[in-house]
Amino acid sequence: MNILMMFHFSPNPPPNDLGPSKRSVPFLNEALKRHNVSVLSFGSAEEERIFRQHYTGTLKRIVFVNTERPRLLKLLRRVYALLTGKGFFHQLYRSQMQKELDALVRTDSFDVIYCATALLGCYRFPKGIPLVGDTHNVEHDILRRSVREARDIFSKLYWFVEYKIGKRRELRFCRKFDVLTTTTERDASIFRTELPGCDIKVISNGVDPLFLQPMDARAEQNTMVFTGLMSYLPNPHGVAYFLDDVLPLISAAVPDAKVYIVGKDPPKWLRAKSSDKVIVTGFVEDVRPYIARGQVFIIPLLIGGGIRGKALEAMAMRKAIVSTSVGYEGIPLENGKTVLVGDTPREFADAVMRLFRDPLLRSALGESAHKLVLEKYNWVEKGAELDGVFRSVATRGARDATLQASSVEREPVANHSLVARH
Repeated sequence: MNILMMFHFSPNPPPNDLGPSKRSVPFLNEALKRHNVSVLSFGSAEEERIFRQHYTGTLKRIVFVNTERPRLLKLLRRVYALLTGKGFFHQLYRSQMQKELDALVRTDSFDVIYCATALLGCYRFPKGIPLVGDTHNVEHDILRRSVREARDIFSKLYWFVEYKIGKRRELRFCRKFDVLTTTTERDASIFRTELPGCDIKVISNGVDPLFLQPMDARAEQNTMVFTGLMSYLPNPHGVAYFLDDVLPLISAAVPDAKVYIVGKDPPKWLRAKSSDKVIVTGFVEDVRPYIARGQVFIIPLLIGGGIRGKALEAMAMRKAIVSTSVGYEGIPLENGKTVLVGDTPREFADAVMRLFRDPLLRSALGESAHKLVLEKYNWVEKGAELDGVFRSVATRGARDATLQASSVEREPVANHSLVARH
C-alpha cells in the first residue's frame, strides 16, 4: 500500500528518538517493511538533516515543515491561542503544513493517511482517503490532572481553562479519524465513553531491543535514576515533587543517597538544584549506562497519560522500580512482585529505602519485570498490529468507494464533487 505518515515531532532514530519518537520511529520502521511510505513532519532544519541522512532512499517522499521560532514568538502565539479560545492544542496548526499536505495528496494516491497524534486532526484532509489517528495519551486527561496538581490558584485557573478548551477540541479532532489507536485500555475506555461509535484499537508500546542486552556495569550504592524528556510537563512536575517532598525523607535516613535526573531540556530551576546528590545530565547519547548505575529506577509522576516508555526500558534492563500509581499506568505491574508503589511521599521514600537495603528483592522485582517485557512488549508485534489496522481501514475505504461509485451510476444527475473533511 501507499501510506502517508504525518508526525508532529520529528521521528529521528536513536539517540534522537525523544518523547513521541519513542513510539513513532518503531512504527515508521515497521511500516517501511511492508509498504511505500511518505513522511510529512514538523521539525527543525537540524532534525530534518538527521532524518534525511538516515531515511533517504527508503522513503518515497520526505517533506518537513520547520517549526523553529523565537521563544518570544512562541509565547505570544500560545497567549493568542488561549485568549481566542483555541487553546494549547492550536500550537500544532501551521498553514505551511496544510499547504504541504494538500500538495502531497494532489500529486500522489494514498491508500491510508496515518497521523502520529490525533491532534493533527486540526488539518483539512481529503474525503476518500482512510485516516488512522494515534493517541499517545488522552491529552485533555493530562490537562485535567494538571488542574488537580497545580499548587497555586493562578496555575489551577490556567490549566482549568486549557482543559475546558482542550477537551472540546481534542474530541472534535478525534472524530475525523476512521480508526483511533491508543496505548492503553484505560485511554481506550475514556475515548469510548466520550466518542461513542468511534472505532478504537489498543496498540501498546514496545521496547528497543538494545535495552534487553546486558551491560557490563555495576549499580552505584544508594543511587536512584529518573529518565525523561524534561520539556514534557509531567516529567519536570514529577521530578519537582520528588526533590521537594520525597528526597528529603530519603536523605534523612540515607545521607549518601543520590539521584540522576537524565533527559533533554532540563528547566533552569532544575539545573539550579544540581549537586553531588542531584546529578542533572541534560541530553545524553545513551540513557542505558545511567539506568545501569541506579539501584532503583524511580517514576514519581503525578500527571501523565498513555504508557510510560521509561518504565518499559527500566524493566527491560532488569531494574527494580518504585513508582506512583500514575507512573506505570497501562502496564500490568503488581505491587510487591514487579514494582513497589508509593503514592505519598512517605510511601515512596520507604519503598526506595527498602530496595536499598534488600538486594534480593531488587533482583526479584527486576527479573519479574524483565520477563513481562519479553512476553508483551515487542515492537515487531506492535508494528504488525498497526499494519492490521492499515489493511482493515484501507479495505473498508475501498469498499465504501465502490458503493459510492455504484450510487453515482444510479443517480447520474447528482453532483458528486470531492469534499474535504473539515
